[in-house]
Amino acid sequence: MKCHYIYTEDGEKVLIPGCMGTAAMGIENCTCRPEKTFAGFERERYNETVKALRAEIKDLEHENAYLNRIIKKLTKQKSRK
Repeated sequence: MKCHYIYTEDGEKVLIPGCMGTAAMGIENCTCRPEKTFAGFERERYNETVKALRAEIKDLEHENAYLNRIIKKLTKQKSRK
């Protein structure tokens, strides 16, 4: 794996070294073979995050629709009494 940064839940940027050059002297001295460009790697990570967030939004929308149906049933039952 190529050297890269990750972000913690607190928003802190953390360097994950993939080679000795980065581990010893920082990312400027990375000797990893560029499987992808840094921008390509970041784009892939971004797309994965967006995909996960969209799936979570879709799940929440389904849950919201389900709960709204329950609320409608309960209000109809209450109004009939």
